[in-house]
Amino acid sequence: MSCADFRSSMSAELDCEAGDENHRRPPDRAHLARCADCARWLADVRRLREVTRTAAGPTAQQEQRLLSAVLDALGTQGWAERDGVAGGDGTADAHQGS
Repeated sequence: MSCADFRSSMSAELDCEAGDENHRRPPDRAHLARCADCARWLADVRRLREVTRTAAGPTAQQEQRLLSAVLDALGTQGWAERDGVAGGDGTADAHQGS
């Protein structure tokens, strides 16, 4: 199993991706014993998953500042206000209707 194949199959397994078992190979765990790069990659992926899983999300104010900055950069602030992306209270309301 190549490093690319291992990483792809391990990534799918970590993400709990269901797929056609005939087309998705399970990761060759013996590959980790032979490949220090993939062992390091897997350790990094697991650390990243833990950090992102436990990280606090942005506050409403931070979301609004980011949205405003992006829209200002795109020159579409009027579009956001017209379509209700920015709430009247200054908070982002992008998930409205979801």
